Amino acid sequence: MKFGAGLGVAAIVLIVLGPFINRNFGLGDGLSFMPLFAAWESAPVAVLVSLIYVTLLVPCVLLSATFITAALVIRHAEASEQATTTEDSASNTH
Repeated sequence: MKFGAGLGVAAIVLIVLGPFINRNFGLGDGLSFMPLFAAWESAPVAVLVSLIYVTLLVPCVLLSATFITAALVIRHAEASEQATTTEDSASNTH
């Protein structure tokens, strides 16, 4: 769960800094409506920065949600198992 929360924090930081990164180093507003090959010819580094940004953002969000969901499901299963074990032992003693 800690790793998923860490990825979630990284995703939030990327979302908050996204406009700053894209406007100053990435494709920004002016080149965003150009076809990719035309933008690549005029500003290849900006295209790379924008692609790296998206490549980092999407997995951070998806993996964070997946890891946190899996951790919560495992915790729930363990709590249910423990409650079932406690009920079984209480009914066996009577």
